[in-house]
Amino acid sequence: MGVLKGCKPRSEVLKGDLEDAIFAADFGDLVAGNAPKVYGNAKTFFQNTYPTSQLCKVCEIVFDRLAKPKEGGATVRLSTGFGGGKTHTLMALWHLAKHIADASMGTELLPAAGRPGSLTVVGVDAGKAGVPNFAKHGNTKVHSLHGEIFYQLGGAKALKSLGSADDPEKSPGDADIKAVFPKGPVLVLLDELVIYMGKLSERGQGNLMGFLNSLTSVVSKENAVLIVTDPARQVAYASQSAQLAATLKDAAGKLDDMFDRKVSDFDPIGDEAPRVIVRRLFEQVKEPAAEAASAAYHQLYTRVLEEQPGLLPASAANADYAKRIVECYPFHPRLLDTAQNRLGAMDDFQKSRGVLRLFARILRDVWEAKEDIALITGGDINWSSPRIQADLLQRLNRNRFKAAVSADVDSHAGELDGGAERGVHRRAASALLLESIPLQSNAGLEPSDLALAMLRPEDAGPEPSEALDRLLGVCWHTYPMAGGRGYQFRYEPNVIKQLEEHMSQVPREDAASRVRAEVQSYFSGFKLASWPDSAKDVPESISLQLVLCEDEAKAKSVCANADDTDPGAPMPRRFQNAILAVTATQSTLNEAITQAQRLIAGDRLEKEHGKGESGKLVREQLKNIKPELIKQFRLRACRAFDRVLFAGGVVHRLDEQYQVPDEQILQRPQGQACLRKFLDANDLIYQPGEALDTNRFVKNVLPGTTPLADNPDAYTAKAVYERFLSAPDLRLVPDGGVVRQTIIRAVEKGKLAVRTADGQAYDKDGCVRGQPGSRQRVAGETLTSFALDESVLVTLADSNTAKEWLKEDEIKKPGKKGETTPTVITPPELPQITATSWETILEHAPKRPLRELKLTAIKPSDATMLANLAQPFGADSLNLSVAVGGQFKKAGSANFAANDVDLNHPTKPLHMAQTLFNAMQDGSMYEATLALDFGAEGRKDVIDRLKQLSEDAPEELRPEATFGKPIGGTS
Repeated sequence: MGVLKGCKPRSEVLKGDLEDAIFAADFGDLVAGNAPKVYGNAKTFFQNTYPTSQLCKVCEIVFDRLAKPKEGGATVRLSTGFGGGKTHTLMALWHLAKHIADASMGTELLPAAGRPGSLTVVGVDAGKAGVPNFAKHGNTKVHSLHGEIFYQLGGAKALKSLGSADDPEKSPGDADIKAVFPKGPVLVLLDELVIYMGKLSERGQGNLMGFLNSLTSVVSKENAVLIVTDPARQVAYASQSAQLAATLKDAAGKLDDMFDRKVSDFDPIGDEAPRVIVRRLFEQVKEPAAEAASAAYHQLYTRVLEEQPGLLPASAANADYAKRIVECYPFHPRLLDTAQNRLGAMDDFQKSRGVLRLFARILRDVWEAKEDIALITGGDINWSSPRIQADLLQRLNRNRFKAAVSADVDSHAGELDGGAERGVHRRAASALLLESIPLQSNAGLEPSDLALAMLRPEDAGPEPSEALDRLLGVCWHTYPMAGGRGYQFRYEPNVIKQLEEHMSQVPREDAASRVRAEVQSYFSGFKLASWPDSAKDVPESISLQLVLCEDEAKAKSVCANADDTDPGAPMPRRFQNAILAVTATQSTLNEAITQAQRLIAGDRLEKEHGKGESGKLVREQLKNIKPELIKQFRLRACRAFDRVLFAGGVVHRLDEQYQVPDEQILQRPQGQACLRKFLDANDLIYQPGEALDTNRFVKNVLPGTTPLADNPDAYTAKAVYERFLSAPDLRLVPDGGVVRQTIIRAVEKGKLAVRTADGQAYDKDGCVRGQPGSRQRVAGETLTSFALDESVLVTLADSNTAKEWLKEDEIKKPGKKGETTPTVITPPELPQITATSWETILEHAPKRPLRELKLTAIKPSDATMLANLAQPFGADSLNLSVAVGGQFKKAGSANFAANDVDLNHPTKPLHMAQTLFNAMQDGSMYEATLALDFGAEGRKDVIDRLKQLSEDAPEELRPEATFGKPIGGTS
């Protein structure tokens, strides 16, 4: 059950214009009969008045004294300051006095038993009096305070008895005053005397004090009570208040014993303000609804503090706070505390009536919004409401906060909420602005207090602090509080506003370049072609390459064409299964560029205010928001590029499930890992060990392969690989694995025959090997691996070429004496081959001379071992190539490369590359290759050294060995 069902506001709260008169209790209007119904009608007044213990006590003491004529009179000085409830107390005493004989009237404040039977009441609002004309009753004019009291006690006859003494410069004596007092109880209520005193001359003030002395003296001897109010905290009347206090000191002191406390400390509301406010604003509040809200919030606060200690003030979960929620219902205790303690301390707020007026306006907005919330909090204040702005901004001289309302509460918070009327960001901004109204150094909220001020039972807990973090990244008027404990709104635009202003000075191309650099770093890993101007800038490659493009049209053209210089006659790309592109939509790219402009503006502001006391505040603010600026820039830049394109023009979206989580965006670049995850999940790329269906391969792929020029039956393995890269309706080919597995499987199924570089021929039954004239079959030996180059040939199993490759020679037995032996035919020399795994390198090393050995390290720690690993080989020459590239950890980027330099070059390229790499973010690129050259003849007998190298080399070191012709003409 929410507040809409748990409460019924009074009709004047929900209807009409909520004029100040219904909240600004005016004692003078009540006496004159001009007060609105809520104050002027006794029955309505008592219905709206909560019987606080202190108010009941003062009513009981006053009327108990009046009911006992033998005890003598008393004087009470109400010194509570404006807004302290004194006017309401005077009204309660007035209505009780006027209806003292009605046993049904005001019984919550004063029981019917023990009341005086009748009494005379005098009520004067001296603040409305003039000088020299104090008041007017029909044709009768009154010129002084004592004249007004005389008139109310005895009418025109009593006033006439004063004669010329009805003058503020004169005063009557004790006997004159005593003579005008009627028989029976008398209650005299004097309000705002200090304001009247301020209008009098020095002599007039002296005469007034003399009259009050006489009045209190007469009252003490009569069956009477005198009540005098004094707004002690009103600075403008400090001297008059001091005089009044001195005059009444002795008389009022007599009540100390009656109240068991200092009368000057009298507070008719005390700690019962919540009940006073609820009684005044609501016709009905359902107790079960209050208990249910308290239970829901107690459960919420307990759970949140158990899960995340410190997210709320610890006291929020105790039983006392749960009790306070019931007492304050439907308002949250924090909202009441803020209104009374923070706003109430402001001179212009007027504590009691200010709180009533504010809460009535909040109620009106809540009921008009028809949102049945559990409790009304500071987060539920509608700052767009003209009623709220009139009460909290105009009335309190805080109109300059309208800029924060418009820019931050309505605009920035609203945007973060996606337009939701009462989203978490708008609620956080609303609560924070309310606490900031006093404009003091401690005005504002710490994150835990903000959570208390706006958290709802349906929330998980961290929402307020998370919303605050996001608000601090976009709001123009938020500042850290003194000491850095919390945050507050101020008039002055903060560094974020300055960022917005500086953004306009950042060229779009500078920001776009920053986005391109970030995206390029994010997607590093694949063979990367970044930001080509045309398709011609991306050469054909058998290695899978990723192209980064700024728009979809260019991405489509690059994937489909090798050269689009002439749009009317583009040259199609051959290896379409080895290329894909990633691009962005124009809107998301624009957002990323805007965020880059904001970050660049931040860098410039940081540089401008890098030194000096004047720039300290800017530096502190930048320190708080810079991490979020970087994070948002990277998120926008990397997330913008979520369109994946292929050669056929097919476009896929890189969905959220394949993106890096927000909290990991600042870690090492993971773009290609996300992209590969997407390709794998959607069967858009061949997997390791996967092979194309044999029949499909033989029927659709192999026929399109370019055959040997002198043998149309045979194809090189390289040509088959290239055919895979260009054949229609195939997936992306990440490497030669799928080609190799497809060929091996076709051999196993009897569809193909393969001849390797060493002359061995394979079919489904095994391998035929040996020199011409002595070639024999080795049954059961299978093809396991081979190079995808021109040295390996492929043909259909039933072709004439296959028969020639697989032909076995008849082995002749030794002849008789005198017979000749068969002629041994020397096979032609075989071309050189390249091996890229330790297994194949060690396989070829005993048979062929080593011409070149390349060792590639992908991290600096492995690169430092290259020289020692190469030393045992005694190569003819050593050449080093090293490259590093990526984003620096703080700001900026770098790309460094040194090619074919001496290992001991004076520039120390390895050291330089390591220094740069160490300063870069995780995921940056590093590659160092040491090439060992052994001359044209190559180096024999290196098998032992290669075996040792394979054992000593780091696991991630990549080898590549080039071998010459077989040693001794054997394979």
